This record gives sequence, C-alpha cells and structure tokens, in this order.
Amino acid sequence: MSGAAFAQSTVSLTGKLRFAYGETKSTAGVKANGGGMTDGDWNIAAVEDLGGGLKAGANMALRLRGRDAATDSLSGGSTTDGNGARPRDSSVYLTGGFGTITAGSIEAGNGLLPLLTAGGPNYIGLDTGVTLAAPSNVDILQYTSPSMSGFSLSVNTTDAIGTGKAENGGSAETFGVKYNNGPLSADVNMTSYGSAYGPAADSRTRISANYNLGMARVGAGFQSSKATTGVKKEDTAFSVSAPFGAFNVGVIYATSQTDGVAGTAKAYDFAVQYNLSKRTYLALQGQSIKAAKAGAIAATNTRVQLAHSF
Repeated sequence: MSGAAFAQSTVSLTGKLRFAYGETKSTAGVKANGGGMTDGDWNIAAVEDLGGGLKAGANMALRLRGRDAATDSLSGGSTTDGNGARPRDSSVYLTGGFGTITAGSIEAGNGLLPLLTAGGPNYIGLDTGVTLAAPSNVDILQYTSPSMSGFSLSVNTTDAIGTGKAENGGSAETFGVKYNNGPLSADVNMTSYGSAYGPAADSRTRISANYNLGMARVGAGFQSSKATTGVKKEDTAFSVSAPFGAFNVGVIYATSQTDGVAGTAKAYDFAVQYNLSKRTYLALQGQSIKAAKAGAIAATNTRVQLAHSF
C-alpha cells in the first residue's frame, strides 16, 4: 500500500434562471412590451486541497438562457452574444497563508452599483444605461493579501480579452484596499490605464461603503474618472434595502456629471421582492434614467420577474 497522501477535491454546480414580463419606454416615448429570459447561468466551482494550508481551484460560468434573442431590453440593457450557451467568467486560483493569486477572463469595471447592492434585492441595473460605466471584459492577473483585522489589499493587471497587449500599453493596473468586519464593509481602489486605451481613459478612483443597521442595509459610493484629454466624470450612488417579513425592498439613486456637459444625469432603480423560499422569488422592478441635457425625458423600464436559483 502506498503511504502517499492524496489531495481532496470537490466540485459544485450552482446557477439561476429568471424570466420577466415588462414594458420599456424610450426617451422618444416609444413603448415596447413582452416577456423574456433576463438571466440564466451555470456556475461550476472546483477546489482541491493540496495540503499544508494550500488550495487550488477553478471557477467557470456559462450563460444559458435557452433560445433568447440577440438583444434583450428586459435585462436592463442589450446583450449581443446571441442564442444558446456562451462563456462568462472563468478563472483559476492558488490560495494559502501568503494570500490568493487569481488568473482568468472576467467581466470587470461594472460601475459602482454591484459594490452597493450586495444583500439587497436583484435590481434591473443602472450600469448598462447612460448614468454609469458599462461593463468590460478583461483578462486579469490578481494578488489578494490575507485579511488582517478586517483589511485586505489587492493589486491586479488587466488587458482586453485575448489581446495580450500588456507589454505595449494595453493594460490597466488597479490597487485596492478592502475592509470587512461586522456590519461595515468598505472598498477603495485606484486604476491607471495604459496608452492603448486611447483618449477615453487615463485614471479612475472608486470609493464605496455599506453598513448593515440590522433593520436595513445602506450603501454609498463615489467614482471619479479622468480621460487623457483632461475631461473628468464623477458618479455618485446611494442605496438602501430592508426586509419586511418575506418581502425585501430596495432603492438605488445615482447621478453623473461630466466636464463640459451642462446639468446632471439622474437615475434610480427600485425593487420589491417576495421570497417564496430561499431559492425562489417574485419581484416587481423598475428603472428610470434621465440624461443630463435640459428638458431630457427619462427612459423607463418596469418588469415582473420570477426567479429560481440552485
């Protein structure tokens, strides 16, 4: 019999599927209504215990929404990756007493809102509108330190998916500090963009915090970005969510100001979620986004959603 110790590994499969019926109205007053799959994902996570406090793992996600169309206004924005299964985030990592090293291809930079709404209802999402930055897909290499009295540090470098342009100004570097202890969590990070990003991006700073009051959870965030042309853009967002028995209610309010653009863009998201169980809910969700220009008419999006996760 061999005396060698074999590494222990586990694999888990989780996912969600959400269907909604709703109505959208453009700033021109054009209305559209109908139903559609708003979310559908499989997430596969594998972890292997290498011994001595060292672990390795991999995470893979697939978008699975059945025979959905190439665009879906009910999801809070357009999706252009077509029908059937499509890859989402994928990463591998090594973790131990030294911290965690992660490498993969992920969706990054999706505005302030995901930093403010953890633990609240599932919102339509303002980030795909004009108010806050749209998501981007990147290759990432990241180091995260162990938690020290609630504080952890992270540093990463990213470049556009599959381009491998880090060596010629195509990368962005981010340094961040997080705090998570008891009811308070906070995040500060700063990003510097390479020359290949062009005049649209030079640097970005984000600050966000959440506090659990017990009866409600509140959040606030601020983002300042600067282009190489010197133009600055500032986004702010505030959120609150609270449980009422089987109900969970939440609201986000966001504003955006850009140098040289008169006025302030304003937007809000709201959701009333009724939990049928820990994995199934019904929700009424709404969204309004109004551009900065004077006299702008808000675009709206409302829907009723049925969701199940596993």
